[in-house]
Amino acid sequence: MTLSNCEACGKVFIRQFEKRCKPCVQLQLVESHKVKDFVRSHPGATLIDVYHETGVPLKTIKELIQE
Repeated sequence: MTLSNCEACGKVFIRQFEKRCKPCVQLQLVESHKVKDFVRSHPGATLIDVYHETGVPLKTIKELIQE
């Protein structure tokens, strides 16, 4: 365990395995569910469609695509 800055918000937190603090990890989880649910219902949706319909930032959507 070490002190680290959250890569999402910059707050200092005790790092174990995650690169983000607990609130940012929870937000990422909620946003990923929004994106996955939308894409499942709209398989032909473009990146911009997903962005407009879910409100999830483009950066987050791109990160989810790379996973």
